[in-house]
Amino acid sequence: LRTYLILAANSLRYHNPIFKEYYWKKFNESNSHRHMRALVLSGRKFVNLIFYLLKNNVPYIPMK
Repeated sequence: LRTYLILAANSLRYHNPIFKEYYWKKFNESNSHRHMRALVLSGRKFVNLIFYLLKNNVPYIPMK
């Protein structure tokens, strides 16, 4: 499951400006394993987003 979340986070990094900004923020905060740490944290943010959407039964409307 972790692998698929990381793959999803990597895709989000390219296609969603909010996740792209978050990825680079976490990438620059780290000193070692920068890419993987930023991807894992982006995946965690993605899981939190999915959980919120399912819990509150609201559609995803991306900010532009």
